Amino acid sequence: MNILFSTGHPAQIHNFRVVREQLIARGHNVYWLATKKDISENLLTVYGIEYTMLHRPQKGALSKIAILIKNALITAKVIKKNKIDIVVSRLNPSVALAAFLMRKKQIGMSDTEAAGIYDYLSAQLVNAMITATSFEKQLCKEHIRINASIELYYLHPNYFNYDLNEVYKLLNIPYGQKYVIIRFVGGSAFHDEGHLRISEHNKLKLVQDISNYARVFVSSEDELNDELLQYKIEIPYEKMHMALAGATLFFGEGASMASESVICGTPAIYVNDLWAGSTNEEQKAGLLFSYKTDDISQNEAINKALELINKPEIKKEMVQKRDEYLKDKIDPVAFFVWFIENFPESKQIMLENPDYQYNFR
Repeated sequence: MNILFSTGHPAQIHNFRVVREQLIARGHNVYWLATKKDISENLLTVYGIEYTMLHRPQKGALSKIAILIKNALITAKVIKKNKIDIVVSRLNPSVALAAFLMRKKQIGMSDTEAAGIYDYLSAQLVNAMITATSFEKQLCKEHIRINASIELYYLHPNYFNYDLNEVYKLLNIPYGQKYVIIRFVGGSAFHDEGHLRISEHNKLKLVQDISNYARVFVSSEDELNDELLQYKIEIPYEKMHMALAGATLFFGEGASMASESVICGTPAIYVNDLWAGSTNEEQKAGLLFSYKTDDISQNEAINKALELINKPEIKKEMVQKRDEYLKDKIDPVAFFVWFIENFPESKQIMLENPDYQYNFR
């Protein structure tokens, strides 16, 4: 088959890259559309993925409409040129619209309820919608839920492994030293508008307080100020998951990296007003600690970080909880390869018997 993937956020590239590799190994042709976001172009280059670039909308309704049409035309051209059989996207409205108008089979995926009306409207255009069982909204009639988070597409033990010695060499710190990864986001996504971020005062307080007990590495979408610049993490983009896996703690505003840490067995503190079904599930499992963005909550989150860093055997405890958490999860890559290759019959099987997914462990 000729299969087209569409990605925006860098995490979406990780989401599909292992699936892509397996589909190619099985004889399929895979094409890729990408929206420029943060380090997305760098990751695509590192993984050797050829792609066609889509445009990012600016603020304002007219810009969004213009880019919607422009990207739909780009998508239609790619579909026609490469005789695409099936389109897979993380609910890009332009891609969904083009595939719908060209009567191509398409599968949509989502992991954030905060996308709201954009995901709901796009979901009406796809032939099947896949989310995790933790997803707290119903997007369409043919909404299929699987017992696996987005992060398991690339961090499932079947696909992800790392060498702790290599991690410490990468970070240039003594083996065994405690270290913490902190992530600040820019807040430019449409669903982030109107929400607070960690204050500059609390960013500095957080880093300085944690530095008393562990080495601190900061990842940030925005430029860091002079006081925080010395803590900036300087490693290849594709190595970040290894660094998260070896960390004593993750603290950040981004849900993707918080959930990635959890899957790697690293306790995560998540500070954001937008709580997804996935992070709620991780919190119930005792793997993640969520806080709002008001000043009191920010300080509570900092205090929690200090508590966890100083808790003996915290890493061992979290790895055990992670292993327990994963016991009932499926291997989403194996499932999704089967789902694509057998679509639309696979959709009907899942709608009639959702437990069929447990054939893929």
